[in-house]
Amino acid sequence: MKIRLKGSYTVEAALIFPFIMGVIVFIIFISFYLHDRAVMESCAYQAALKGSLERKDIGEMEKEARKAAEYNISGLLLATEDLSTEVGIEGKRVTVRYSGVLRIPQGALFMRIAGTDHIDVRGEGQALQKDAIEFIRNCRSVSHIAGKVAAH
Repeated sequence: MKIRLKGSYTVEAALIFPFIMGVIVFIIFISFYLHDRAVMESCAYQAALKGSLERKDIGEMEKEARKAAEYNISGLLLATEDLSTEVGIEGKRVTVRYSGVLRIPQGALFMRIAGTDHIDVRGEGQALQKDAIEFIRNCRSVSHIAGKVAAH
């Protein structure tokens, strides 16, 4: 007795496969976006912190932050293009902003859904100007007070 199987599994697989591949590609692009955004946030904070440690004047702070911003991010992004860097100083606050574009290949399908063929990726970091000498003095005085309290 022969058992006869129908080709319905093949047809169902052929209908579902494009959907599954689309979901996998979507997950990969979301991963690229999240990675690049996290790298931008981290590098922006590091550059702002480095610029905030400069004690001379605002021009030197901005120059140091811009140099650190360009050096920190180089070679770390996976899919973001057209990267621009903006450094701003307001009072004692140093702000570094990155912005770029993550292009989606075959964006025609995505364009119908989102209205564009790319995703904007942005990252920002801020730091207040620090006086390292004053910070060390404060730490030593707190340590000294804590030592006296512990001795009693």
